[in-house]
Amino acid sequence: MATTIGISLPFDLMVFALIYTMVKGRVRFTTPFLFNLGALVLFILGGITGVFLGAVVLDYQFRGTYWVVAHFHYVMVAGSTALVGGIYYWWPKITGKMYDETLGKLHFAVYFIGFNLLYFPMFMAWETPRRVFHFGTEFTLYHRLATVGAFVLGASYLIMFYALGKSLRSGPDAPDNPWAFSRTAEWATTSPPPLENWPDRPSYASGKLEFVDDATAADGGAATREQAAQTEPLEADHEDHASIWPFGVGIGMFVTFLGLSGLTPWVADFAIARGAELQQTGSTDLLHPMLFVGGIAILGYTLFEYGRERFHAPDQAIAERWPFEGVGGTKLGVWFFLASDVVVFGAAIGAYIFMRLHAGWGTFETVPPSEVVGLVNTYVLLTSSFTVVLALIMAEREHKRGLLASLGATIVLGLTFLTVKGYEWSLEFAHGIYWFTDLEYSLYFVTTGLHAFHVILGLLIASFMFYRIMSVDAYLRDHRPVEYFGLYWHFVDIVWVILFPLFYLM
Repeated sequence: MATTIGISLPFDLMVFALIYTMVKGRVRFTTPFLFNLGALVLFILGGITGVFLGAVVLDYQFRGTYWVVAHFHYVMVAGSTALVGGIYYWWPKITGKMYDETLGKLHFAVYFIGFNLLYFPMFMAWETPRRVFHFGTEFTLYHRLATVGAFVLGASYLIMFYALGKSLRSGPDAPDNPWAFSRTAEWATTSPPPLENWPDRPSYASGKLEFVDDATAADGGAATREQAAQTEPLEADHEDHASIWPFGVGIGMFVTFLGLSGLTPWVADFAIARGAELQQTGSTDLLHPMLFVGGIAILGYTLFEYGRERFHAPDQAIAERWPFEGVGGTKLGVWFFLASDVVVFGAAIGAYIFMRLHAGWGTFETVPPSEVVGLVNTYVLLTSSFTVVLALIMAEREHKRGLLASLGATIVLGLTFLTVKGYEWSLEFAHGIYWFTDLEYSLYFVTTGLHAFHVILGLLIASFMFYRIMSVDAYLRDHRPVEYFGLYWHFVDIVWVILFPLFYLM
């Protein structure tokens, strides 16, 4: 109760700040403003109904009912409503085309009516349990209103798609800044913006933010001349780094997970239940496995081509880098990635430790010889850390054969780890232990499987680096990629050093 009520306090301040901003601002009732105003209204209703859930006595009545469903959607859809407003606001900048304001306002009206018609009756029918198909006859009217609202809300998006499609096809060209009072940086460049957003220098010499070339800036005032003298010109002749491959990676991820969604245990159980029918028709569900394999193929190809592509982004002398001015951008990215990975593994390991301490698990039963294979894998990974260090030394010395040998040894050791891990899991399966056998085994398979997945990713990176060394003598003049790979691989090894005693010795 204290935490729930406590959460509401800063949001109260935010809501009052937003309202006061409108009161003291220059409001223009354009489509983006209407959606953001609607988001604020929905959020207020969601917040007030959430305070009810913060009261212990009321929460005993409301939990597990449609009150929670309505409250949740009033809070969350408020955010997506503001997102739609953002689409309309930045649409001219993204596409260079203006949308039809009448269609935008019609979209808002239908959207707002449909949403409230869908979810507000749920407050009235709050005694209806969640996730239950049947409901009391006294609530029939509210459920029918909600059904109508769902169709109206869905229809509102058809209006949005039509409005935006019409804008792309025949909409008028958008000016650089179609909004009367916008002063943020994106409106100081063309619509749509060029690849690098703006090629010149920021200047407030005219009283508003503009981007002017050096000659113009030199005549624009003392402050601008001083800025031009103190900063180096941006690199003009650099290679374009607009790449199609990140889009391909996104497609590969989508297809992969779409296929993976059909390989879950409940789908397998459903197929078993339909076994007789499948045998009669002779058909099997091959769609999801084919999607999964196809997605992996797309992902592998696009990642490979993305890795081969040259990439250059010029450094801007005027950019602020404190407190990371002594760290390269790529290395900083690796450290941030590893920090996020600590959170991922920390969640799984923390769940396991919590269960061991508070759920009465005196010992964690493993199938012999799990302790032996765990110890073997520990030695294998520790040795692989040593070979990664050797690889970095060889790269610094520009010793191609030594670099190939060290990196190749790392790959072999990683494959050895996965082989031993596969043997260990086969022993578990042979003794009737699966990830769905019990909660403790779910934690075991998920955590060690997550680690094995990181090993596989590391092997893919190492194999790509091995190919690059063989084909173009990469990393001999610039050894930093080898160092970054070493940071990742050492992290994976450290995680295993933590997992080994937790799952194999205690």
